[in-house]
Amino acid sequence: MAALKVGEEVTASLLARLRRIEGQVRGLQRMLEEGRDCAEVAQQVAATRAALDRVAMDLIAAGLEQCVRLELEGKPHAQGALRKLQKTLLMLR
Repeated sequence: MAALKVGEEVTASLLARLRRIEGQVRGLQRMLEEGRDCAEVAQQVAATRAALDRVAMDLIAAGLEQCVRLELEGKPHAQGALRKLQKTLLMLR
């Protein structure tokens, strides 16, 4: 089965989002070091987790788009790629 890879535009978007998430994580570290309110820190943890979930969903969406394209082109490995994405999606729950 051929590996599913995202295009350059999707990669650039995801990398930008991951860099923002990296900043959020550094902010969380700073909040803890400053002794900020635990509810406030937890809220930011939830926001960071949601941002990471969005990265994963965008990756899976890009992969599904590729699977559909492969299926329309009659490529034999389209079904295997789709099953791999389904397992990945279930792993994220």
